Amino acid sequence: VYGASANFSNFARKDVLLALAKGVLLKSDSGSTPASKHDSIDSTSGLPSIKSAASWVAPNFMYLLVNIVLYKWHTKSNRERFQSIKCLKEMLRFLPSQDSPRYMPQIMSAVNNAMTSPSSPSDLLDSDYFSKLCLVAVTTLFDFIKIVTSHDSTEVGENLVSIVVTLYPLFDTTDDSTFRGQRFAKEKAAEMLEWLASGKGGDKLPPFFNEIPFLPSARELQPVRIILEKKGVSLDDMKLLHKENYLEKNESDYVLQAKFYSRMNILSDLVASHESKSVRKVVLEHMTDLIKANRSFFQNLVEYEELASMHFLTVVHDPFSSDRDDVGDKSVGSSSYMASVVAQESCVNGGFVTNLLRRLLSRCVDESDRDLKDVLASCLGEIGAIDPNRLGREISSCQFESELQGSKDNEWRLSHPPWKGHLDRYQLRLLSRHLVTSLKSSPTILDQHKISFGIQELLKLLNESGSSNYGRAEDGAKKERADKSTKSSMSQWLREKLEEADVLNVVEPFWTTNYKQADTAAAKSPPFFLKSNSYYAWLSSFSRFLISRSISNKNSIWRSFFYACRSAIRSNAGISAAEFLFPLLILDAVCFGNSHDETIVVRELVSSLTFDTVGSEAICSMNMREREKAANSVFTLIDLLRKWVDQEIEDRYRESRRRKRAANVDLESCTSAWPADIVLSKIRRLLDQIPLSLCASAASRVGMNARALQFLEIDSRSQIASSAISNAKKNTASYHDSKFLKSCHIDGIDLQLTKKLLGQLCDFDTMITISQKSNPSELSSRLLEVATEREMYGDWEGALQAYEHLLDSRLRSGNIVGCSKNRAQKGLLRCLLKLGRLDSVLNQAYGMSKQDLDLKEMEFSNEILPYATESAWRLGKWSSLDSLVNEEHDESGQDAHARYQLSLGRTMHSIHCRLPEKVILGLRDARECVMSSLSSAARDSYARSYPYLMKLHLLREVEYISSVFFSEKDRKDTFVEFVSSDEWKDRIKMITPDITGSNDIINTRLALSRMANEPALEGSLWLDIGRLARKGGLYQVAEHSLAQADMSFQNAYTEPAPVDDSFIFFVQDSIGNVKLQLAKLKHAVGETTTALNLIENNIPASIFQMNDAELDSYVSKMTRDGNIALESKETLSRRILQSTEWLVSGGLRSGSEIKSRYHTVLKLAPKWERAHFHFGKYIESLLETRFSALSELGNNASRLMVLQNDKSCQEYSLESVSHFGRSLQLGQKHLFQALPRLLAMWLEFTSIESADKNASLEENQAQMNSLIKSFAEKIPEHLFYTALPQLLSCVIHQNDETAKNVALILTSVLAKYPGQAMWSCGWLRYSKSKEKNEVAEKIFVGAQRILQKQGNDLMRGMLDASKHLFNFLITLARFNAKENHTSVRMKVPIFEPELKNFIPPIQAALSVTPGALSRSSSRDVFPPFVPRMRTFNPELKIMQSKAKPRKLSAFVVPSTVAQRETSLPSNGVPISQDSGEMHFLVKQEAKGDLRKDSRVQDLNNVINRLFVGRKASSGPNNRRQRMRLQLRTFSVVCLTEDCGILEWVPNTESFRSLVGRTYNPQVPSDSIHRRGTRLSNFNDANLRNAFQRCQELFFVKKNLKLAAKKFNECVLQQYLPVMYWWFIQNFSNPHAWFEARTNFTLSAAVWSAVGHVIGLGDRHSENILIDTRSGECVHVDFDCIFDKGLYLPKPEVIPFRLTPNMLDSFGPCGADGLYTGALTESMKTLRKNRDILLSVLEPFLKDPVINFSSSKSQQKSSEDKDIKSAKRSIGIIDGRLKGVYNLRNPNYKKIKREDVEPSEEGDISHITQLSVEGQVQKMIMEATSHENLVQVYVGWMPWI
Repeated sequence: VYGASANFSNFARKDVLLALAKGVLLKSDSGSTPASKHDSIDSTSGLPSIKSAASWVAPNFMYLLVNIVLYKWHTKSNRERFQSIKCLKEMLRFLPSQDSPRYMPQIMSAVNNAMTSPSSPSDLLDSDYFSKLCLVAVTTLFDFIKIVTSHDSTEVGENLVSIVVTLYPLFDTTDDSTFRGQRFAKEKAAEMLEWLASGKGGDKLPPFFNEIPFLPSARELQPVRIILEKKGVSLDDMKLLHKENYLEKNESDYVLQAKFYSRMNILSDLVASHESKSVRKVVLEHMTDLIKANRSFFQNLVEYEELASMHFLTVVHDPFSSDRDDVGDKSVGSSSYMASVVAQESCVNGGFVTNLLRRLLSRCVDESDRDLKDVLASCLGEIGAIDPNRLGREISSCQFESELQGSKDNEWRLSHPPWKGHLDRYQLRLLSRHLVTSLKSSPTILDQHKISFGIQELLKLLNESGSSNYGRAEDGAKKERADKSTKSSMSQWLREKLEEADVLNVVEPFWTTNYKQADTAAAKSPPFFLKSNSYYAWLSSFSRFLISRSISNKNSIWRSFFYACRSAIRSNAGISAAEFLFPLLILDAVCFGNSHDETIVVRELVSSLTFDTVGSEAICSMNMREREKAANSVFTLIDLLRKWVDQEIEDRYRESRRRKRAANVDLESCTSAWPADIVLSKIRRLLDQIPLSLCASAASRVGMNARALQFLEIDSRSQIASSAISNAKKNTASYHDSKFLKSCHIDGIDLQLTKKLLGQLCDFDTMITISQKSNPSELSSRLLEVATEREMYGDWEGALQAYEHLLDSRLRSGNIVGCSKNRAQKGLLRCLLKLGRLDSVLNQAYGMSKQDLDLKEMEFSNEILPYATESAWRLGKWSSLDSLVNEEHDESGQDAHARYQLSLGRTMHSIHCRLPEKVILGLRDARECVMSSLSSAARDSYARSYPYLMKLHLLREVEYISSVFFSEKDRKDTFVEFVSSDEWKDRIKMITPDITGSNDIINTRLALSRMANEPALEGSLWLDIGRLARKGGLYQVAEHSLAQADMSFQNAYTEPAPVDDSFIFFVQDSIGNVKLQLAKLKHAVGETTTALNLIENNIPASIFQMNDAELDSYVSKMTRDGNIALESKETLSRRILQSTEWLVSGGLRSGSEIKSRYHTVLKLAPKWERAHFHFGKYIESLLETRFSALSELGNNASRLMVLQNDKSCQEYSLESVSHFGRSLQLGQKHLFQALPRLLAMWLEFTSIESADKNASLEENQAQMNSLIKSFAEKIPEHLFYTALPQLLSCVIHQNDETAKNVALILTSVLAKYPGQAMWSCGWLRYSKSKEKNEVAEKIFVGAQRILQKQGNDLMRGMLDASKHLFNFLITLARFNAKENHTSVRMKVPIFEPELKNFIPPIQAALSVTPGALSRSSSRDVFPPFVPRMRTFNPELKIMQSKAKPRKLSAFVVPSTVAQRETSLPSNGVPISQDSGEMHFLVKQEAKGDLRKDSRVQDLNNVINRLFVGRKASSGPNNRRQRMRLQLRTFSVVCLTEDCGILEWVPNTESFRSLVGRTYNPQVPSDSIHRRGTRLSNFNDANLRNAFQRCQELFFVKKNLKLAAKKFNECVLQQYLPVMYWWFIQNFSNPHAWFEARTNFTLSAAVWSAVGHVIGLGDRHSENILIDTRSGECVHVDFDCIFDKGLYLPKPEVIPFRLTPNMLDSFGPCGADGLYTGALTESMKTLRKNRDILLSVLEPFLKDPVINFSSSKSQQKSSEDKDIKSAKRSIGIIDGRLKGVYNLRNPNYKKIKREDVEPSEEGDISHITQLSVEGQVQKMIMEATSHENLVQVYVGWMPWI
């Protein structure tokens, strides 16, 4: 029965049966009736009969399982556990198959417990029995599975994942197990899986294996893998994806990546949700190995993440929903399997890497097991510290909060206040969401018993309350069903509710249990917090006390509910139940208890938040991690109580507005009602006794920075709310101080703490703004603040200076004592380390230690030791490091970072000494130090977690290299090969491009290279550090690093070891690179002459006159002559090109000399993209110079006439286009500069018509077209795809050959990417121009021919069917619905080929991936996994706006499902394979042009690329590099000139509507200033009239100052902003609140910058949308661009919208903090990339198919006027990109002001070039000026 390792006799088995039969007699009060002796004992053998034993065991199975098998499990030895599981095995013989599924959780829990590895010493001594225990556990599980499958195999299938993953730890051991039982257990487990896979348990089982994450790589499982593969289930070892034996299958990269993505998603699900820590550990280890083995696939995932995170789906369906038709390909498995596929790919399409990191960081918060956290740290290190800008916005805490435990409970409780909620709702919630989960995850049997008792008691209570609390409509039926139930059966209504919650199978066995608890020990007495050593101990004891007070209080309404949970809250597993009950218990004590109870509650809450400097921590024995949990529970309580009060007030207000009785509980519908009014008053009283300042301080101490900041801001606003209302009533605002909109809320709070919190949350601009307003008078305090602030945002030089000054000033004053000195000393050492001044660190550390301590030679104090240790290993001073790491010292008082530094130092020392065991220990200690901090940071945000992820990244690399050091192969060669690999380089590319971040990792690599004695590799790393430091503005670091690089390369060149010629060449070429970088450094600091001398050293002037043969001879001689430094052609050409660019930019050379230098560069490097681009750009500058020169000579002819007659201009055009095209052939780095210019110059030049048969012109035009034709064949199609709008605008061209080339390019792009390009080109076939129709048909037919030749019939058919699709969409756009109809039902068309073959018209699917634009290869140009439309929903919604657009939705399937050959239903009905829906807006424009919106979106996509690729700036401005600047874009596809389909932007509402439904909770409920409805109500005549009266003062009486004053007094001061509170109310989690507000501020700043540059107008509050999930701004309606708003009847004279409610949303300083910083960074980026933007905008403005004129009369203007208008717009935009504020107010020309003297009107700002900072301040002043706001149209609503 038990295998070869256990030889049991029949007699032993009979003994077991007899014990089972007699077991009931051991417990006479069990409630069960034993079988009579005559019936139960076999007369022949004296043993119980099987039948009679079964009749008793079956109904009492749970009782036996608990009291015989699992009783006191945690105290049993392995031998006793072995006997218990044997007993369970025999019990299964009597279990009826129909009853077996209900015991699945308990049996699985028992097996899990049995297979948990022994941990105590006594267990380890009993390891032989543990192996036998594993065997009998597996055998028991196998028997149980057979019993269940005999009844219903799908029950096993649905639990197959849990069954298989339970066995993972078993296969985690080596094949050579010491104990036979372990081997037999593995064999038995393999036999069981083979039995399941083969279908012996039922044909429905094998498909469920698709849901299994992986099969361990054990030889015993190979037969299982083979069987499954034959059945179409692939569970290959994903770690072998890149092995030759795996690739023999010839599977495409797409298939391999799909397998990888799917497997990784299943693994991440298990890590996030599985209750067994052993399983999570094995899964994490496998995930780590999988990523390591498939690093290139994972890197691709990271590259696609930007688009993947854009969310392809508008609505995501529940993949396991059962309300859809189960139609589809049944061969792939059950609907459960299809749901799994849907869920997996939905995750991929939603940003796989982002979701993976969210799940892993959530586990960092929840995990407590040390071994598991170590494995988790290794996994995060393998993933690496991915730059937040590469991830989706979901990585921010707006969505990250959903992963944290308890967030859903908070939302549920918020909507169910006790005085409105019903008792059984809370009971069911606790039972289904907490107790069931706790039961599955209980670590001990005792905990299981406690949870089981709670379930049992709650079932009784719920059954008793079956006739109430779920609504009046169903009360009668429920009562009738409940009355029919008996004590022995569960009522029908309760069974239904448990089935709805999907917990019936788990809890039903407890209906018949008879757990009892003897309450012998009384509850402890207060205080509890100061006596507790853990969060669990405090919450458990405090909750138990509150329950005891409740049960003894007759007034307590829910006391029976609380009493039923008294056991569950006393178990570690039941901690979530205690957290759920905690607010209810507090509320019960405060509302129904006496004053003493309230005092105890307040004292406990305040104690948990008190961190006295004298020693509240000393009194309280909790560590900081436990205190964080306690504080968080109190904060959750405070938030919930406050929101309950606010929500009740608003509910009553809404009810009163409906002229109904104020919302209160209907006592008739609820058997137990809380007194609402009393509860509200009690809550207010309780909250008043907990100061917000105390909450802020406590939150800061435990690392909850966002929460602490929120408390401070609310506290500040509470202090000024009443005064603001009072001023509004009295109209006492000072006009002198109110010429501009302002928002500042920092009064009355701790500004030092506020600054600290802002710095830790990376809001450095707001921190600096507050610092400027709160400078302390004392010099030392001010210096310490300055140093701390600069250190926070990475200005290490500035921080170092402040620390040095601080220490010097204290020395002179003799006041060098206390913590300030220690802070200054440690800060000084940190700065020196960051700046690479390692020798100074050692010297300073030694000096600091000797000042106050009597230490021996080279001994260091504990405070200084970590810094000395790091500097020692980085310098390679191993003897010093040896004394440091072996020195005895006390680490107990050091923080986690200091311990990390010491652990890393020990690890590096162990690697140097070749001590692998100590390396493992050191790495483990270091990871533990990091995880202790990460567990707190992960609760906050990814940004706060990032520094710790960087450390884990670093430790993983150290672990890699240490394994190379200890390998048996040639260590040196292996090390160089490993560190030089592309995989190693890719890891550094994906981190934040910040010198202070990447430097830590490179420094570690540097130390390891030095340890390996690889000076050449060391030099390369020094060179990388120098390059990064120069780009980051750390010029001293760069100079030092380049000097070290030069020294290392010199050492490598002179080392005695034999080296080959290629190595010598590499070293000498690297020396040349060092000189090049040093020259760039000199140029960066302004020493241009020195830079030119350095870079052109040893380059003879004659080289620029050499022909090809002479140049080759020179280069050949240079590589042979020992007196001349060896240098490659590439390095030489880089030096020449760089010096040439400096000469051009500095105006030091020009003309033929510069051209000869470029020619020389191209001779040396003919395939260098950058050289061709810059040469083309220089030739274009010569062309523009010649244009200017000719016009200055008096030639008033147009630009085209100059081109027509001037041969030099024609030659310049040809040459420039040639080099631009050549650069695009060779690379893509300058795509958005080169391609628009190439197309514009080509189309412009060939548009000239030669009236007098100009032979030269015609010849050059023909040559130009020939050049373009060759480029059309050589430039990758996806580059032309990015310029499709520009090409489409010129399908009709004056030059026939040009038109043919345009068609040729469009045809090739359409044939290459038919699914994407079809949407851009399709509108031409429906153009109003017949000529365009004909050209479009030729393009589509040509593309179809190419596809037919390629054998791609599917895509050819798709292009043909696209006509049908476009006709359908155009019909919808032009459909006129009947008046007041909100929806219509349409007939869903059927497409051939199917709709699933079309790429959906959404931004994420039609955008080229960022990786495709950074590689020369065009592989994976578009996202590889794009969900496909299956069919349209027949329900068409009619939007109620003026244009009445139609909302169209499509049901969507994953791409893996769509690409199968089987057909999918197209009847407009959802099916099981659907992953969600895509929504679109189909509309017809009566006046506007949707092509304009489409082009603006194209421009925004280019701008987003610029923001992503922006480089770090120098000095303190480097802080803004971390800002995530991005424009939210969406797809706009034109169907005709006036029709289009727009991507629906989900979860968005207009800014006006959000203001309208927001309220200020600090304002009295009856105050007119409380709610935003007054502000947003445009029908309020009082408001409109007040504003228009203010306007009349200017437009009629011509007094603008008075108009602005009255606008402030009568409008702004009477309609106070409320938008700040929308973020508080919409984002309940403080971290989500801060991230959402930051997103709003950053996106508002970016849109402000871009909108001002392109002249975007009509920014009323309906055209600005807010994403209610992320807080991000989304602008819509781009018809009013290029300053068209200035020509409106009431001109829009402001640069962008910056109104009171927007300022109120930006934070404590309004526009002066983060907004200004983001706007500055945005404008800096736009101005820096001026050439790119003008290259993209110029063809946009000159587009002949789009008219940008401001009026109908202007739309009929001649072509010359259009060109002038375009040039004027380009000039205005160019001016703004140079810093000119040229938005001229047309009102000042129409109205002669009487309130100013004529001299005051003189203004030259429209021609003055401002700095970026000056320009930003000017823009903000103009946007917030009362004088400007009072001039806008009343519908613009400037008071919102």
